[in-house]
This record gives sequence, C-alpha cells and structure tokens, in this order.
Amino acid sequence: MQCPACKKFDAANAWTCKACGAPVKGGVVFVTSVSGSAADVQLARVVKEAKRKGHGHSVMLHDVGESMRRFAEEDDPGVNWARILDADPKMLRHLRARVFQDLAYQIRSKPGVLHIVDLHLTFRWLAYLTKGLEPHMLEPFKPHVRCFINLIEDLPMVQERLEKMGWGRRQVLELLIWRDEELFTTTLFADLCGRVACHAVANAEPPSLIERLIWHPEIRKVYLSFPITNLQGDRKAQREIEEFRDRLREFVVVFDPYACKDYDETYQLEEVKPLRKQLSEATVDRDFRFIDQADVVVVYYPRKVASKGSTPRWPTPGGPASRSTSTVPRIPAAARSPCRRSSSAATGRNI
Repeated sequence: MQCPACKKFDAANAWTCKACGAPVKGGVVFVTSVSGSAADVQLARVVKEAKRKGHGHSVMLHDVGESMRRFAEEDDPGVNWARILDADPKMLRHLRARVFQDLAYQIRSKPGVLHIVDLHLTFRWLAYLTKGLEPHMLEPFKPHVRCFINLIEDLPMVQERLEKMGWGRRQVLELLIWRDEELFTTTLFADLCGRVACHAVANAEPPSLIERLIWHPEIRKVYLSFPITNLQGDRKAQREIEEFRDRLREFVVVFDPYACKDYDETYQLEEVKPLRKQLSEATVDRDFRFIDQADVVVVYYPRKVASKGSTPRWPTPGGPASRSTSTVPRIPAAARSPCRRSSSAATGRNI
C-alpha cells in the first residue's frame, strides 16, 4: 500500500510507513471465493470482530454482487437476478464497471476507512470458465491494496448452497476445479497489484483470524500440524488438539488444516469415491499452501500415533521423498521449526 505522506509503496500490509514513520490508514482488502461460499456471512463476522476489538479503525464492507444487483434493478426492475449470468457479457461488464467506479469514489472520499470488498473473480455458470472481473478495473486501486484473501469453503457446503440458489446439482469435481481456479486467479491478481500478500483461509476458521491478518499483520502466523486421519472418531484426542490450538490462538495466528474437511469427511460418499485421487491431491496442495503462508510450523501429537502426512514436497538430499509411517511419541510442548517448502512438514492426513 502507498503511504499517503511520502508516497512510497510497500507490498507488505503495514499500518505505519517503514520509510517515514507516518500512519497508513484505510486501504482495500479484496476477499474472493466461489459462489455458494457464504463469504458475506463470514465477512460480517469479521467486521463485528473488528468493532468488538475496538482498535479505532473505521471499516466498510462492499459486496460487488449485491451492488451489481442494485444497479441492474435500477435499470430494469423486472430483471431475473437468479439468471443474471445468462445476460449479455457486455451488460455484465457495464454493471461491474459501475460498481468499481462507485467503489473508487468511496475510497477517494473516505481515505481513512478500510474497505473490504467481497467479490468473485471467476464463474462456472456453464461448463466453461468466465471472468468475474476485468483486470484493468483494479488499476485505480493498486496504491490502496493491503492484501487479498481467498476464502475456501468445503465442497459439500458449496454444492448444497448452489442448489438452493438455482444453480442445479453441481458435481464435486467441477466445484473442486472452480475453487482451485478462484484461488489461482486471486494469486495472480495479488501479483498484479504490486505483489501484495495473498492469504488462503478456510471459511470455517474464526473471524478473529482474518481480523488479525488485516489489522495485526505483525502477529506471527503458525501452521498447526497434527494427526488427522488416524484420530477420526477419537473425540478425546481431538478435544486435546482443539484446546492446544485455542491456547496458541491467544498470541499467534493459527492455520488449522482441519478447518477444511473435504477429504476427511466426504471421501466415503459414493459421489466422491471415483474422485479420491483428485480430491487427495488438492487436499495435500492446499495444506502445503497453508504451510507456505505461515512463519512457523508447530507439530503436536496428543498420544502415540502414526501420521503418514509427513513428507517433503520435493526430494531431500538424503534420498527420494517418502511418507513416514513411524510412530511418533507424544510431544508435551510444540515442536517449532522454520517453515520451508524443502523441509519435512506434517500434513497429518493418510492420503
């Protein structure tokens, strides 16, 4: 974000300019997700959490879809919004342009306010991928962007909501591909805006996590690794992990891999059985994405248990990468190590 005093741009999300020491207020945070992720509900909780913390920063929440709907109904009160993606692409581009023009005005007129923008970058209304935003529309916002956040919702939840919204019964594989495309596109847009940070966050994470990512970027970020597959059904061990996680959250940002339950709770469904390979690969890649964006990996074992998720992403000097099946004794305290892709990082899943 650009400092309003010295005009220096810093890709890091900072509330004080590193160059001149002036306060850097306001800015824009773009939050992306696929349709059916209930991002509006989560972001309303984030705003509520920010107000509860009382840190004095004003915040406004902007829903691009709802703003487009408002403009569409002004032009045509009888518009069928449920089928708006069937409309002429020129009309959709016109509606988006009006929304982003209005958003740019809001930022200029209220520079001290943090603007959180809820939007979709891609759509799969039909069988092919379509744009939810033209890249050039971000040009006026580049000096003001703090970061991008991509919300990841569990596929069965997305599937259920889309069916209620009139999208029909979408296949899990289609939703899996679309969700990955939205995250990939979010990363590209973050790079276009000066290589600002792009965080992937499970929608099941508490709103305090996103509140900290935005307003307290100095807080260390931790990926909590623990056995997942081998503790299915063991509520005592799961409660122990949850208690340890919640204690960690008192002073650090914790990315919980079990906040995404696609593989662990849906792989037994008949619809998913033919897709186990694709779903498992996507799950591992997402877990490593969480690891990459953390500062530290914390490993916790509530008892003697094997975790086959411990594997280097790439071969190590000692030989080819292989999943560890050895029993690991209980660690009374967290085992901390610098987060590196080349290190062995336990995802905790037997997949």
